[in-house]
Amino acid sequence: MANSFFKFKQFTIHQERSAMRVSTDGVLLGAWSRVEKSNRILDIGTGTGLIAIMAAQRSLARIDAVELDFGAASEAAFNISLSPWKDRITVYCMDFCRFYDKTTKPVYHHILSNPPYFIDSLLPPDGKREQARHTGTLDYEVLFEGASYLLLPDGKLSLVSPADLQEHLIFIASLYGFYPVRFTYVSGISGKAPKRLLSEWSRARRPLEENAFSIEKRGEGYTLEYIMLTRDFYLKM
Repeated sequence: MANSFFKFKQFTIHQERSAMRVSTDGVLLGAWSRVEKSNRILDIGTGTGLIAIMAAQRSLARIDAVELDFGAASEAAFNISLSPWKDRITVYCMDFCRFYDKTTKPVYHHILSNPPYFIDSLLPPDGKREQARHTGTLDYEVLFEGASYLLLPDGKLSLVSPADLQEHLIFIASLYGFYPVRFTYVSGISGKAPKRLLSEWSRARRPLEENAFSIEKRGEGYTLEYIMLTRDFYLKM
């Protein structure tokens, strides 16, 4: 049976009530996003609160975290209350589509999300997992539409997604006036095709910054790139 908690260097994530537990995807996004200079950050679909807490560790920002599922939102609030940054993070238990109001002035410098990505797959059997991970509830178009209202003009949107959804993301982003400014392709094992895409989007068209790394090198353990990226968080890095 999986542990009901995951301990990081500066905080602990309890995950008994959340459909989606601590994952490499969430850690990658939380460590990769350039949040250091942001004053207001939004984490969409916060789950356990992992990404919001990581953003708080890496910045001085005030952070809002939105989560639809009551159990997950309650657990996120609990995890945040035990963290050193509890005074800077607020959890909202509500549908993201209702969170943003098209008449509200934009306030965020950075939006983060580890969104659902099973676009063409069958619905998972568990209802909570379906809600957390299937695009019937939160899809990329909703994310970009919401970001178009909530982000300040120079704001950024950072996502983690399957690498093979790159062209889909570029198309959806273009509908809402966003351009890709940074792509990082992540392979599980060196020499294998990328499985994940870490992407940053902006309204300003700039030269695309691209790079790639692997999490592990076969027979040698974690790569230096992955260690350097996550060492402020994982206990054994």
